[in-house]
Amino acid sequence: MRGRRLRQSLGRWLSGVGLALLVICSSLSVGAEDVAVPISLQMNLLLKVASYDKNLKQRAGDRVRVAVVVRSNDPDSGRSAAQALKALAETEDVEGLPLDRISMTYTDAAGLARFTHEGNVSILYVTPGFSETEIDAMARALDGVSVLSAGALAKYTPLGMVLGFDLAGGKPKLIVNLGRAKRQNVELSSSVLKLVRVIE
Repeated sequence: MRGRRLRQSLGRWLSGVGLALLVICSSLSVGAEDVAVPISLQMNLLLKVASYDKNLKQRAGDRVRVAVVVRSNDPDSGRSAAQALKALAETEDVEGLPLDRISMTYTDAAGLARFTHEGNVSILYVTPGFSETEIDAMARALDGVSVLSAGALAKYTPLGMVLGFDLAGGKPKLIVNLGRAKRQNVELSSSVLKLVRVIE
């Protein structure tokens, strides 16, 4: 019963933001590297999905820490990070736990994994501007680290991020890399998995 309510709730929410997304996107020019789903909506979706992660509270402890990963000297990355942090500031808690928002300038994959583990980061959000090689390196470094990783670009998900965002029929669509989720101790409710595109 609870699973059905979760599925209906998330389904209604995704349908609701679809119209708003069409209005927003109609005024934007979209390039190959542009973000398909506006950053503010990505943050809403990310926190919504995080609340359905059965391991979130164990991972977070007394507060949920979200780290926004920025590529140094990349204007698009910097702008996206600022938008993400602004959107996250509108939420005070996730599943009753206080929400902390921080930015992290990327140096290398090993440093990112160390920062995530030692800083007790629950959620990582990777902005645009990273190469396929860098995303792959991040994924390899995060192997065995308990964290929900998400990428601003849909192509980041098959490369190794747990969660991604894309458009399907003008509506936001969530993409989940299930293999990566298992390797990073993310266990999403089966009700949520029925609503997303799963990559094994």
